[in-house]
Amino acid sequence: MSSSEQVELELGQKAFVLGGGIRSDGSDPAHRRRGVYEPLARRQILFRVAIIITAACSSLAVGVGIGISIGKSGGGSSAGEAEVSGIYADAAREPEDYLSFLVVGDWGRRGEHNQTVVAEAMGRCAELSKPAFVVSVGDNFYEGGLNSLDDPEFKQSFTDVYNHPSLQVPWHAVLGNHDYGDCGYNETRGEKECPNEADVNRSPSFQLHPSLRRRDWRWYAGRNFELRPVADVHMCFVDTNPHVTSYRKYDWFNRSGGLEQQVPSAESDKLKLLSTLQGSDARWKLVFGHHPMYSNGFWGDEVEDVRNALEATIMQGGAAAYFNGHDHDLQHTMSNYVDVNCSGVTTQKRRLHHFTSGAGSKTGRGFGTSETEFEYDGAGFASVRVSHDRIKVQFWGPALKGAEGLLYTVVINPILGC
Repeated sequence: MSSSEQVELELGQKAFVLGGGIRSDGSDPAHRRRGVYEPLARRQILFRVAIIITAACSSLAVGVGIGISIGKSGGGSSAGEAEVSGIYADAAREPEDYLSFLVVGDWGRRGEHNQTVVAEAMGRCAELSKPAFVVSVGDNFYEGGLNSLDDPEFKQSFTDVYNHPSLQVPWHAVLGNHDYGDCGYNETRGEKECPNEADVNRSPSFQLHPSLRRRDWRWYAGRNFELRPVADVHMCFVDTNPHVTSYRKYDWFNRSGGLEQQVPSAESDKLKLLSTLQGSDARWKLVFGHHPMYSNGFWGDEVEDVRNALEATIMQGGAAAYFNGHDHDLQHTMSNYVDVNCSGVTTQKRRLHHFTSGAGSKTGRGFGTSETEFEYDGAGFASVRVSHDRIKVQFWGPALKGAEGLLYTVVINPILGC
């Protein structure tokens, strides 16, 4: 079944839609996409039909997931098209992939600091990977989030930048510290003053408000929510900010709609996360938040709060991987082995994959000496493709310093024995 087929399934007390997914907060990005952009979808269908007919006549068609890639010799295609196919060939969605999506974080800089080149690379990669959606792991709008529902930064940092046709899919976003009103730190990590008068109004409530979808239908931000885009994949999105105790000393902690109001519910949110993961019958469970639990990057010495709060919960719930941002780089790290209870009868030693994809714009902070499976101190993003037998996570770089293309690939196998 392709990701575009909309088939409702009753799972417990919730309905989910294959291909788009109904979120636990009640929003339905798949329905919004069909309702508002139906004429565009029809044009895309007609275009693909024309491609298929042309390919059949020339016997030069190559099927790639859902969609068609045409390869021609001679003067039939430009060198640029051939280059794109070659660079991102490993991203191509395969027939067995029943879900594909991208992950990017720490990006919203009005197109500056390499944000635009990362966005273009995401678009070119998505031409082949055919993502059902994009996940943003926070720090969506620098500095300090949005200051109103009409803040021009929403358009300047989101709509105008991620304009590639292949990125016109739902975006599911969690909040980072900068979305809560944090305007940054100096070299000694002292708090910076927000630069503009309007910054005093910055609040996470604005980017959480559903009316933003009138400006761009793709935008779906939340604090704690879940998504089941296909029956075999259950995704949980977590607001990690309330667990960082050092934030309680900063002025932005008590902004309207801010962390001061979220801290009291952090423990109950964690219990809900455990209940959701343990109650899910999905083959694959994935968790997304802003802060890392392990890092060899700039914030590597401030990971314990979130790790102590959430890692055991995520592992006990049977998740295969945790994705985050915050550090402005790309990293793959692994947890230590821990004993996880299996159905109250046996225990099993497990490790959790941790992926940092916080390189959506400004990078270059360097690394420390902690052990990682992979680290890259440059701009980029992650692509994720899920099949019955594996999850394939890949890190990609844009056209900077000769590093465009595939940087790293890892395959995650199913958790067996529980």
